[in-house]
Amino acid sequence: MDMRGQAERRFVVHLHHQGRYRFLSQASEDGQRHGPSFLSDEPDPVGEASGPSTPALLGAAVGHCLSASLLEALRHAHIEVWDCEIEAVAVVVPNTAGLPRIDHIEVTIRPRVAQRSPRMARCADVFEQYCTVTSSVRQGIDVRVHVDWQVGDLSSERSQSGDGAEP
Repeated sequence: MDMRGQAERRFVVHLHHQGRYRFLSQASEDGQRHGPSFLSDEPDPVGEASGPSTPALLGAAVGHCLSASLLEALRHAHIEVWDCEIEAVAVVVPNTAGLPRIDHIEVTIRPRVAQRSPRMARCADVFEQYCTVTSSVRQGIDVRVHVDWQVGDLSSERSQSGDGAEP
C-alpha cells in the first residue's frame, strides 16, 4: 500500500444496523466512497447468513492484500499474469473458555502466468512482507500462505502446479 507521502491514512467503514445481526457497510477514505455498500451477517444459528460473516470478511481482507502484493511483485518482475484465483479460509475453533476464536487463516493464491520464470521464486520470497493487512493480523492470528503457480495457456486445461518455494 502506498502511503502517498502521508504520515497516516484513515480507512473508514460506516456500518448501519439492518435488523437482527445484519449490517450495511460503506467503506471510504477522506470522504470518498470506496465501492458500493455491502451487507454482512452472522451465520446460523444466530444470524441468517444473508451476507459474509465477520471471519469471512477478515479472510477476504487478508486474501485480497496478499494477492495484491503478489500481483505487484510479479508486475515489477515483468511476469505476465493472465488470471488469479484466491481461496481464503478463516478457521474458527473454541478457545480455552469455550468461546469461538479465529485460530488461523489459510490462503491459497493461484496466479496463472504466461510462462515459468526464474523471477517467480524471488516474488514468492518477498511479497508477504509488503502485505499491510497480513503483517498486522499475524501479530495475533496465524496466517498460512501457499502459492499454487498455474503456468500455461488459458484455452487449455493443461497447467503445471508447484508451490511458492520452487516455481
